[in-house]
Amino acid sequence: MSHAIVRTFIHLASAEQARAELLAAGVAPDDVAIDMRIDETGAVQGNFAIGDDPDVTGGDAYGDTFAPKAQDDVRDCQLTVQAATPVQAQRAQAILDRLGGLDPDPAHRPPTRH
Repeated sequence: MSHAIVRTFIHLASAEQARAELLAAGVAPDDVAIDMRIDETGAVQGNFAIGDDPDVTGGDAYGDTFAPKAQDDVRDCQLTVQAATPVQAQRAQAILDRLGGLDPDPAHRPPTRH
């Protein structure tokens, strides 16, 4: 029985490092997949698709609509591991957590206080 583990990363290099460590830990190459969730062909922040004249101020200002946006909070790189055993799944989770992999499932996030 396979144990699927999914984590997201902000940077592809971090996901590739995680993949290398998973392979070194004995996970089969075919059981580790890296997928990009968006690319330049899809709608992304700051893609210059909308906006107003640069002289406009307020919420529709040029800087709010045309200027490129920082995307450090966007986790576009998804790494999926198909662990063969529960022990391998536990090791894979430890590697992914140590390298900053984030669980995309909101049910697994800690509660927030308002």
